[in-house]
Amino acid sequence: MMTALALLASTALAADVPATPSAEEARQAAVEELSKPAYHPRPSLLEQIWQWLISHLQLTQVIPGAPAWLSMLIVAVALAVLLGLLVVLLRRVTLAGRSRRRGASLFDDDRDSAALTQAADQAARSGDWATAVVERFRAIIRSLDERGLIDDYPGMTAHEAAEVSAAALGTLGGELRQAANLFDSVRYGEVVSTAVQDEWMRRLAQAIAQTRPLDTQAVAS
Repeated sequence: MMTALALLASTALAADVPATPSAEEARQAAVEELSKPAYHPRPSLLEQIWQWLISHLQLTQVIPGAPAWLSMLIVAVALAVLLGLLVVLLRRVTLAGRSRRRGASLFDDDRDSAALTQAADQAARSGDWATAVVERFRAIIRSLDERGLIDDYPGMTAHEAAEVSAAALGTLGGELRQAANLFDSVRYGEVVSTAVQDEWMRRLAQAIAQTRPLDTQAVAS
């Protein structure tokens, strides 16, 4: 009786122990595991397009009778040229969008130069250099309008304001044009504004305020 029980117990224990796979079974299991998608990087968009062309078009017979490698080379060059044209087109669209943005109106409201300067100073104290630079340039142009040097009008752009002001400002006219470029670049997120830029704009505002305007009629004559 005891012998039978011992035999049954040993049989049960043997059933619980998993069988060691053979070398061939282990190799097959490894192959199946490594064939899963998780172990293979997804092909890029260009690779997918290329594979689609190869599978759907007879790329090796672009030129009848020519070697297969020559046909493949011609197709590759044609695709490269096409992609280059697309890049140029997208760049032109982007530049056109920037040009339209740069033509946006300079002023959003009718605040006077003192209010605009105060807004710029407040933004500078809080570290908002973008707002400080933008508001300070607006204050410069509004002050020129208040002094009668230019006629501010609805829809005036930063560059238009700089151009009409330059004749009366002498050498500062060139700096005002630079300020207009900085205004647009900061306003439309093309550069990251800094405290140095705000300080430069502040000094320009002070210099323009202290400058005696030229006689534009005398300059023109």
